[in-house]
Formats: sequence, structure tokens, C-alpha cells
Amino acid sequence: MKRALLILSIGTLVLLTLSVVGQALEFAQGIVFTANGQPSDPTPQAYIAVYMTAIGGIPAFPASLATFVVGLVAMSMNKQYSWLVALCVAGALSFVGLIGMAWVLLSANSPVAFFTPLLLVPLVTLIFSLRAVETVPGVRSR
Repeated sequence: MKRALLILSIGTLVLLTLSVVGQALEFAQGIVFTANGQPSDPTPQAYIAVYMTAIGGIPAFPASLATFVVGLVAMSMNKQYSWLVALCVAGALSFVGLIGMAWVLLSANSPVAFFTPLLLVPLVTLIFSLRAVETVPGVRSR
């Protein structure tokens, strides 16, 4: 379960990072979209930025939710209640952050991606997974 959580956390972080970098590139290049959703200036750089945002952003929310659920199960099975609290706090902060980002992004163009607050959940599960790998039962720590 810990290995699955580690792999899922890393995958979710990669997706979210791809989305965040793509959104920053869109903002930096000043990409404006037409009515059908295509960049008004169809350069290869514009398409790369748009596809980075889409490829990272579309599966980011379900991946973050899956990471949260698998993290809850793994932490509950190991009776790591302090990590469970940390994950719940990260989930709550991510949800509040998403609402705040929706408010900001509806009012102005921003270099920050909508899914940026979701980075908290896979970061907590990644740290838990790495700490769990280090603390194997029966093996003394340094």
C-alpha cells in the first residue's frame, strides 16, 4: 500500500507541476484564445503551453482525490493518526484554496494555475510514504 501511495503521489505531483508550468507559460507568452478555444496566435510555443496545461490539469483533480483517499487508507491501516490529521488539514486547505483560486481566476488573468492548492495533498502523502519506507519495522534507525 505504501509503494502504491508513493507512486500515486509522485504521479500526481508530476501532473500538477505540468499544469502549473503550462499556466505560467501561457501567462508569460500572453496567449489569448479565440471563441472556439484555440490560441489566437497559433505558434508551436503557444500550443506546447496550452497542451501542458490541459494534459496536467484535466487529470489533476481526480489524481489528487485518489491520492487523498489512498493516503487516508494507508495512514489508517498503519495507525498513523498524526499523519492522518496532517492529510485532513492539507485536504481542507486545498479545498479552501480551490475556492479562493476560482474567485481570483474569475476576476483576472493569473500566472498561477487553478489546481495549485492541490499540491498540498500529494506533498503530504509523498512525505508520509518516504518516511514510512525509512522506518521499516525491525530495522534500527541511525
